[in-house]
Amino acid sequence: MKTLRSLLVSALFLSGALALAQNAALVSDTAILAQSGGTLVLRATADYPGVPGALGWSIALPSDWSLVLVNGPHVPAIAPEAGSSGTLEFAYTAVPQSRAEFSVVVRYPANAPSVEAAATALLRSGGKLTTLTPAPVPMRGVEAGAK
Repeated sequence: MKTLRSLLVSALFLSGALALAQNAALVSDTAILAQSGGTLVLRATADYPGVPGALGWSIALPSDWSLVLVNGPHVPAIAPEAGSSGTLEFAYTAVPQSRAEFSVVVRYPANAPSVEAAATALLRSGGKLTTLTPAPVPMRGVEAGAK
């Protein structure tokens, strides 16, 4: 009986730990911005158990950067139009099971200074809203006064 009780407690603890296993990441395909300007790819991923009721992303970029396109295995149904700038917001109307991943291609201007792209993912599951904040993505650009 004691062994069965231990197994049940372990199973409950493990299932609770799995339910909390939610994370999000934002990564760039480059850490250094070209002085002449150009494009880069930011990949957003969120991992979670099961199928949540809702998932949305907000990616904050400098105001002089612009969205070129959105692609990847799980493109959100709600996304900004090409040419949008500033904070880009995305939402799924049908959330993929266990993991969502998409990429945004953005254009940055010539002589762009060093910046950080910041993101937030909002996940609703079981009636609870969770905010996931990936680490900011630093990108080195042209420093002020550099020649």
